[in-house]
Amino acid sequence: MQRTSCRMVMARAVIASAIMLATGRVAHAQAPPIPPSAADAALAAQKAAFLALPEATRKAAQNALVWLGFYNGVVDGDFGRGTRNAILAYQASVKAPQDGALSAPEIKALLASAQKARDAVGFQIVKDAKTGASIGAPTKLIGAHAGAKLDLAASPDADLDALYARLAAVTPARKIAYKAIKPDAFFVVSGQDGASNFYTRFDNNAAASPPIRGFTFAYPSSQAAQLDRVAIAVANSFEPFPQPATTPAANAANGAVAPASSAAPPAPNPAPAATALVVAPGRALTALKADDCPNPTVDGKPVRVERTDAATNLAMIAGDFGPKGEPPRFGAPGPDVVVLGFAGPRLAASPASLSGGEARPAIVAAVEASGGGGPVFDRRGALVGLVAPIEGAPKRVAGVALAAPHAIIAPDAIRAFLGASESAPVGAADLSAGDIAAREKEALLALYCGS
Repeated sequence: MQRTSCRMVMARAVIASAIMLATGRVAHAQAPPIPPSAADAALAAQKAAFLALPEATRKAAQNALVWLGFYNGVVDGDFGRGTRNAILAYQASVKAPQDGALSAPEIKALLASAQKARDAVGFQIVKDAKTGASIGAPTKLIGAHAGAKLDLAASPDADLDALYARLAAVTPARKIAYKAIKPDAFFVVSGQDGASNFYTRFDNNAAASPPIRGFTFAYPSSQAAQLDRVAIAVANSFEPFPQPATTPAANAANGAVAPASSAAPPAPNPAPAATALVVAPGRALTALKADDCPNPTVDGKPVRVERTDAATNLAMIAGDFGPKGEPPRFGAPGPDVVVLGFAGPRLAASPASLSGGEARPAIVAAVEASGGGGPVFDRRGALVGLVAPIEGAPKRVAGVALAAPHAIIAPDAIRAFLGASESAPVGAADLSAGDIAAREKEALLALYCGS
């Protein structure tokens, strides 16, 4: 019995450390150092592939790994051994190749599994009217019958140290497994109180009212094996001082009176209409339907559509792109490819799989509508297609675009449109998605279409 208690205390400390990492940005190693070796090179390649994904996808993947019990760190979109080990563990659990790089189908399956886990506990973001904080609440677990409890609290007294001293105190019924404080910023306390595990965090912001806001999530110790991961997800979701809404409707809903102003609200930043690949100085190749892009611009400068092909929707745009650009090196479509395209203003690299055969080639990838015209490369870095124009926004889970089939324009059609002959051979070594993105990023343009 004593040995079991020790293991429980140690487990609580590990999870509490993860919550500190997730919510306080305090650096704690999740794994012992690994001596420099071939493993470091593999880690670097895995990191490049992960960071080439859109930031929203990276964060959603980490959050999904939390929900499935593989990851207990911060959901920040960054990559380290904790994220790598979680990816490897997930791949092993679904009997996928354990290469540490998530493919498009794996991301889709991962997000879907995590969504099922969230739905199972009724997880949803709620805003507490009394404190002003927002947090993810497992609504199906909370209540006298379910056994879990989520309390949000605030204090008008900005004495964080005194509150920490009170909540970190040990009593006969209350055991502290982990506690830490960053003066005048936040503290975390976790442990066991009677028959319940608990995790408490409070943050301080002297400019806010109330200045101290926090939460405590408690649940039966007997359910720790299932609910520790929920506790991490709750901690990751906590926003003690969310940005206030600025729209008149939101202000009215919160009982606030907006000051009179004649200034119009700022217009949202437009999303790119397509992605273009520079193939020669002043010339870039993209995919656009006829008349779909009046007044095209790149980097805020007008460009012109020089010529188009109605059969393929290929388009050549001309503009001041500087001296960059060279004829593409072509390859043949294969099963494992990488598509580059813009997601908002940021270039993203998405692993993809090929489908449809030579007659109607397509890829299965998570791309935004602005990824139309994006180049598709094989793992040696050869161009094997261009994403055809994409209509409509992609389906999403937790705000992340899901992998879906997208038609691509075959290399023979691109070669014919460019009047290109066979190009120089590409290298024989396989490249990661990050390597390809790094090599091609200067040749990729975000194309905007004015009205």
